[in-house]
Amino acid sequence: MSTIAARLHRPIVRRIGRRLARAETPAALRAAFDDTARLLLVPRGTALAEAPLGGVPGLRVTKRAPGPLRTILMFHGGGYVFGSPRAYAPLAARFAHAASAEVYLPEYRLAPEAPHPAALDDAMAAYHGLLERRAPETVAIVGDSAGGGLALATMQRARDEGCPLPACAVLLSPWLDPSGSGASMRENVETEILILPPTIARCAAWYAGERDPAEPGISPLFGAAEGLPPTLVQVSANEMLYSDSTRFAERAVAAGVEVRQEVESDLWHVWPTMAPTVPEARRSIASAGRFIAARARPA
Repeated sequence: MSTIAARLHRPIVRRIGRRLARAETPAALRAAFDDTARLLLVPRGTALAEAPLGGVPGLRVTKRAPGPLRTILMFHGGGYVFGSPRAYAPLAARFAHAASAEVYLPEYRLAPEAPHPAALDDAMAAYHGLLERRAPETVAIVGDSAGGGLALATMQRARDEGCPLPACAVLLSPWLDPSGSGASMRENVETEILILPPTIARCAAWYAGERDPAEPGISPLFGAAEGLPPTLVQVSANEMLYSDSTRFAERAVAAGVEVRQEVESDLWHVWPTMAPTVPEARRSIASAGRFIAARARPA
């Protein structure tokens, strides 16, 4: 059973989800998200700095305490339509503290102004830029929701291009199948409270543009899993995107990839963003930090 704090947050999250679902334009969707993101604060002891990678603008988030650091390349969520490095700095900061890491947040281009493959091209440019500064064995890739899909697509393209892969990856409630073929897209409509069907449908259409949403670059669930690094997947079983995670884990394990699934039962999409006030969120980030620290060495 979820904690009292989590249960008290559910009505708030539900209201946020309904507001996002009512947003029929990208501008309205971004405004609704930004109003919520302003409520989340960067924890004390954190430093932020502008930090482009490979020509892609972005932020570098670190803890102020000295010492050798691992490196996290974090792709923010937002359906490929909304979200920004600034909005995700609080989550990045908590990962920086949990994993003793510096976190780079690229500001990849958003749809519908820049549909696929713009975000993936920017993610690859940022990854190449990072590898010019850091050894791959010191790097972890992290992404939530659409950022989780972008993280997986980036690793698949890097592998296919013969580029060194990171030491590990963490996917938080990842959106891996914008084609919407998963069973949970139908079975969990009544239990999903944040990313509701209208929001998912609009973002998928805007991101895919004129392309088939089942293309592996758009829906990396359908890309090959062979050769991927150890991956932690965190998801709640009542999410509409739940089967994206379970299907990926099944395919990756069958391909010989080390996969750890951490499945919650009564939370919401990307609950770790609520770390300041929800114990389950803090536990999930701490677990992700340990996963990264055990596999990515400090520089």
